[in-house]
Amino acid sequence: MDLVKLVNKRNPLSSDFIPLFLKQDPISKIWLCNEVLQAFNSMSTALTAEHLEPLALISGYRPYDYQHQLYDRKVGFFISHGLSEEASRQKAGSIVALPGCSEHQLGLAADVTTFSMKQLEDPLTEAFACTPEGIWLSQNAHHYGFVLRYPKDKMSITEITYEPWHYRYVGKQHAFSMYALHMCLEEYVLII
Repeated sequence: MDLVKLVNKRNPLSSDFIPLFLKQDPISKIWLCNEVLQAFNSMSTALTAEHLEPLALISGYRPYDYQHQLYDRKVGFFISHGLSEEASRQKAGSIVALPGCSEHQLGLAADVTTFSMKQLEDPLTEAFACTPEGIWLSQNAHHYGFVLRYPKDKMSITEITYEPWHYRYVGKQHAFSMYALHMCLEEYVLII
């Protein structure tokens, strides 16, 4: 498994790509690659050892067809709010990855929040970044092999809006390097 495989608009996956070693989390029923799920559970355990709220998985592995549904739904939302189809596709593409262009299809990405925020209408909110758990993750996720995938100051490079809930597993060695160099994956793959 290529832990630093870059998936984005310029580096899509095929519609039939399915990662190996997927495992379902018994609590959330969300699928991730086994190594990622183990690292996530270790990270969540460490967070609660600091007397913080446990993490809730909101999204993990997404098949190509499901990503297609999410993208089409977002396009439809913007069309229903008066944007042209072209403008809707452009705006949707900055929020929801095009089918084949989501690293969720790799089984290495996790959208997370706190259990209390899970009850919100939209638990994936920028407000997560300001919670004690969001702050802890931003400072400690690399110890468990995760990086914040879409940082606010890298939006011009990732071409994805700021997502403080989206963490990508790259393994400890790469995560430490990316954290120390303050690089997003698009930058990092150019130097390794």
